[in-house]
Amino acid sequence: MLGAYSLAGFLPSLAAQTTRETLQYLGKSQLDSVPASSIASDDLQVGPHPESDAELAGINRAPGSFSIPVIGAPQTISSGQKNVALVFNGLTHRDQRIAGTGDYANTQFSTEPPDEGLAVGNGFVLQTVNAALAIYDTSTGALRQGPTALNQFFRLKPEINRSNGTYGDFTSDPRAYYDAQLQRWFVTVVAIATDPTTGAFVAPTRLLIAVSETNDPTQGWRLYSIETTHDGVEGCPCFGDQPLIGADAHGLFISTNAFSLREGFAGVQIYALSKELLAQGAAPPIVHWNGPKLPGGFAFSLQPALHAAFATDDAAHGVEYFVNVADIRNMLDRRIAVWALTNTASLLDASPALKLRTAILGSEPFGVPPDAPQKSGSTELGSLLGEKQDFVETNDQRMQQAVFADGKLWSALTTIVAVGNDPSPHSGIAYFVVTPSVTSEGAFKADLSRQGYVAVANADLFYPALAIGANGQGAIAFTLSGSDYFPSTAFAPLNSEGAGDVQILAAGTAPHDGFSGYKYFGGGGSGRTGDYSAAAVDEHGSIWLASEYIPGGARTLLANWGTFISQIAPGK
Repeated sequence: MLGAYSLAGFLPSLAAQTTRETLQYLGKSQLDSVPASSIASDDLQVGPHPESDAELAGINRAPGSFSIPVIGAPQTISSGQKNVALVFNGLTHRDQRIAGTGDYANTQFSTEPPDEGLAVGNGFVLQTVNAALAIYDTSTGALRQGPTALNQFFRLKPEINRSNGTYGDFTSDPRAYYDAQLQRWFVTVVAIATDPTTGAFVAPTRLLIAVSETNDPTQGWRLYSIETTHDGVEGCPCFGDQPLIGADAHGLFISTNAFSLREGFAGVQIYALSKELLAQGAAPPIVHWNGPKLPGGFAFSLQPALHAAFATDDAAHGVEYFVNVADIRNMLDRRIAVWALTNTASLLDASPALKLRTAILGSEPFGVPPDAPQKSGSTELGSLLGEKQDFVETNDQRMQQAVFADGKLWSALTTIVAVGNDPSPHSGIAYFVVTPSVTSEGAFKADLSRQGYVAVANADLFYPALAIGANGQGAIAFTLSGSDYFPSTAFAPLNSEGAGDVQILAAGTAPHDGFSGYKYFGGGGSGRTGDYSAAAVDEHGSIWLASEYIPGGARTLLANWGTFISQIAPGK
C-alpha cells in the first residue's frame, strides 16, 4: 500500500435534468462480411479532435508546487510472455478502408488515428476501430464476420459516394460493450451530418446506439438515436465528441465532450438510460446532464465505469461511478475527480430520479506527456514525400478507460515521467485505485487506496486501457515505442498490490507511416497511432486487451497502423 489519500473536500450534489430529447428507434441491422478486393481510390479523413489544448480554455499552472514524477524503480521489459492464452491481429487501416459491401463498397475514407472499442462474451470478440466493426472467435481468433462499415451497420449514408462525389454521414469514436447480465451487446458512435457537396460538418448531430437482439452479435441489432445538436451550454449546434460508455446493474451511461460546430468546447454531457429497456426493444427515458460543473476543477472526458460484477441491492439503489482528471488544462496536476450517480435502479421508472455527486481527491503527480520517439526504418509513404516521422503522438493526460471491480474504481492515464537519471522526459502510465462508497443516507465518500506508475527505461508507454476482473486481478494494455522499438503492443499485469513488469505482445515491424503525421497532409511531423486502446473482461474472468501497433503484411499507401488482440488467463 502507498497509503490512503483522504477526500479533498466534498462537493455539492447535482440534480438530474430530464431533457426534451427522446430515443428514436431507427430499425434493425445486421453485419455483413466484406469480400477480398483491391482499393480503387483512396481519400483522406482525419477525425475531429477539437479537444486539443488550443480549443480549451488555455494551459494553466498546476495548483501547488511540484515537478514531474521521477521513477526510480521502473518496470523492466520481460523477455517472454506469461499467462497469455491467445493472440491475433485485429482490424488494420486497410481493413477499415475496404469495409463495406453492396452500395457501401469503396465508400470508406482512409482515417487516422485508430480509435478502438472492444467487447467479449459468449464466444465472440467484437472490435470497433474508427469506422469499421469486426467479430472474431474467442477460441481461435478467426474472423467470424466483417469487417463491416459502421455507416452500413447503422444504416447511414455512405461516407463518400465516389461515383458521384457526394458525402454522407461522418461517424467516429466507436465503443463496444458486452453485458453478461443481460447477455446483450452494445455499440455506440457519434454521427455528424455533412454537406453532401463539400463534406463540411453540419447539423444535425446524433449519438447512435446499437443493441443486439440476442447474445449472438452476428445476428440482428436494434438501432437507436439521440439527437445532440442542441446539447451544449453555448455555441450550438454542437456534437458529442468522444462518447465514453459505462454500465452498472441498471443502466447504460454515456458521457461526451460537447463541442460547437463553430466555436469550441460546449461542456461535458452525461446520458443515462435503462439497459434492460434497451435490451427489450423499448425506448427508455433519457436522463441528461448538460455541462455539469466541477467546483475547484474542470469537467472534461468523464470516464464512466464498466462493472466487473453487478450489485443490485446496494444502499444507493444502484450507483455508477465516473472519473476524470481534475483539470485537463493544467500542464501538471496531482488531483483526480470522482463522480457518483445514485439511484440508477429508478431508470426503469417513467420518471427516473437520479442524483449526481462529485469530489476531488489528491493524487500522485501527472502531466502532459511528450511525444514518443520511434525506431528508424524504411517508410513507403514518407520516402515518397521526402519526410520522416521520428516521433508518434501521445496526446494528453486525460483519464482513460475505467472499471469498477472488487469494490474499487480503477483507472489510468498517460503522463510525463522522468526515469532514473535519464535527462529526457518520457511518457508512462499513471494508474489510480479508488475505494468509493455511498451510504443509505446519500453520503458519498472516496479514498485513493493505491496509485502508481508503469514506466520503462529507454522507451515510452501511452494510451492505456485497463481491465480488472471481479477478483481484483487484471492488466493494463498500451502501446510501447522508443528509439529501439517500432510502435508495439504491450501490457503490464495489475492488481491491488500494484503493476508488474511490461510484456510485449506484438513487436512492431516498421515505423508509423501514416498520412496524418506528415506536413504534406497538414500534420505536425509526429505520427498518430491512436487516441485510446481498449480492454474487456469476459464472463469467465479472462482479460482481453486491444491496442495499436505497426504490423507487417498488406497495407495501403496512406497508412500502416494495425491493432492486436490478446487474451490473458484469468486470475494471473
